[in-house]
Amino acid sequence: MIISPERHIHLRLTASPRVARLVGFGVYSIAVPKDAAFPLIVYKRASIGRETSLGGPIYVPEVSLQFGCWARDYDSARELGDEVRLLLDGYIGTLANATIQDMRLISEVDDFLEPTVQGSQLPAAYEIRQMYRVRWQDATI
Repeated sequence: MIISPERHIHLRLTASPRVARLVGFGVYSIAVPKDAAFPLIVYKRASIGRETSLGGPIYVPEVSLQFGCWARDYDSARELGDEVRLLLDGYIGTLANATIQDMRLISEVDDFLEPTVQGSQLPAAYEIRQMYRVRWQDATI
């Protein structure tokens, strides 16, 4: 079975004792369940590029993954963001035939969500948003 790089990284995050200490299994793709507790991590694929050569695909796509580290106070969000960065920035590894060849933090932004202003259903919260560029070995036929 071949898994996506997003799933590979999700499993890495949930297996980390340092991240689990802060969020337990509170790592979600794209959307947060209504009953989720803070702090938590939300990730999504922002873009993917697949290069080709004259002979066809080279099977080393580059995906941009965005991670939002959410907490009710800024210090907790910052601590969670730091743990995610320490775990993912520079990561290389293989899990279930998905090989991450290179993972680099390319941007990081601090933010605050005020639900009365934004129209969100989430309570007021702080976010540390990180964008990573990931090169991985794609499945070959």
